[in-house]
Amino acid sequence: MAVRKLEVTAVLSATFAANLPANNKVYASISLDPALPTETSLTIPITESWVLEDLFVSASQTPDAILEFFRNLVQSMHRSAPINGMIVTNVARPKPKPVVFKPADILTIQAQNLAAIGASPQTITTYAKFVRFIS
Repeated sequence: MAVRKLEVTAVLSATFAANLPANNKVYASISLDPALPTETSLTIPITESWVLEDLFVSASQTPDAILEFFRNLVQSMHRSAPINGMIVTNVARPKPKPVVFKPADILTIQAQNLAAIGASPQTITTYAKFVRFIS
């Protein structure tokens, strides 16, 4: 059986509550299809392996934040640089080393705000490029 390779860009969003001090963590939502509801955890299908290849933002986000990708709720697989340095047009932006998520792994992402949140909640939006290997 041949292995197929499929690239997908996931939309990651995290909302920080109003009046939240800096350096708090919240779970990010993951969306693979805008027509479907977002999820805070994603189980990799048993017939697939996923590789995180890129992480970027389309514009500056408020607040700046760091994202941390976890396998099975406990194992930290990647901790990003501050996301505002990862604007897609920045040729010097840091890219993650490829991170592999195996079949049946549970993927979760935590976002940590780097500045205090004002009187209104703030939402950040980031994009993650995954390569899915389907057997």
